[in-house]
Amino acid sequence: MRRFLYYRALFVLVVIMWVFGASACDICGCGIGGGYLGVMPQFHKNLIGYRYLMSAFLHPETPYNATNGDQLQRDVYHRQDVWMRYYHGADNQFFVFIPYRMNVREYESGRVDWIKGVGDIQLNYLRQIINQSADPGRLWRHSWFVGAGLQMPTGKFRQRDAQGRMHPLQIQSGIGAWGYQIQNLYILRWKNFGIQSDIQYRYFQPNELEYQLGNAFVSSISLFHWWQMTPRTALLPIMGMQLEAYGYDTEYRIKKPDTGGQFGFLTAGVDLYYRDFVFQVFGQFPTIEATTYVQPEAGARVGLGVAIFW
Repeated sequence: MRRFLYYRALFVLVVIMWVFGASACDICGCGIGGGYLGVMPQFHKNLIGYRYLMSAFLHPETPYNATNGDQLQRDVYHRQDVWMRYYHGADNQFFVFIPYRMNVREYESGRVDWIKGVGDIQLNYLRQIINQSADPGRLWRHSWFVGAGLQMPTGKFRQRDAQGRMHPLQIQSGIGAWGYQIQNLYILRWKNFGIQSDIQYRYFQPNELEYQLGNAFVSSISLFHWWQMTPRTALLPIMGMQLEAYGYDTEYRIKKPDTGGQFGFLTAGVDLYYRDFVFQVFGQFPTIEATTYVQPEAGARVGLGVAIFW
């Protein structure tokens, strides 16, 4: 027991330097929008927020990853989102995500390509099926949501390098095609502890270049604990895993051989609530990767965010 308390105190000491706290509330999840959102409060208030996400990919040294003898070394993705949740009635949640992307390609010679611009705006909807989070008389409380999403082709997808060669679709600001998503979200709580399961399936149409991204299946499970520090301040540490599976891309309906794959990530993060604000920091660390030898190796993902309720 002493060891457990020591490690919990150490964990809090590390993360407290990053975040600032919030008011007590029941918990639900909303890990949607093409990125990690963690476990968010589920009282009936709207919110607007900002988040920053960074991920990196290391390219292997192969002839496929060289241009005129210049070896491609690393891609770094920077994404900034302004996002909002809006309640309509007691059971309906609407989300909008407006991304701005600034992606970087780094070469062995020191050359750097910048690909930036507004990304593909995403709209999501969640329907509450069961929500027992507000019933303090229950020892076990369940919450269940199902929903769908729409990704609009608002971002640039034909950006080129200094030599006029078009960058791969995966690093463009947008994909130039409509995308669709379905989601199943379930939360089980016992006292101040909880577990969240989130399953998403994404489908993308071909764009004007007849290039179609492979379908994506993303599932995650997270453990969390609501820690009420003061009447107006609460801490929510989160740990879990995320599994991602991507199908083959196609071009003119022909399968692209060196695309798709499976990935696994260990996730750790913390949210801190203060009054009507929530501050968040998190990291996702690769544990499983199944791709072809010419594909880049996934690195860690890190992010932070802030949101306000009204």
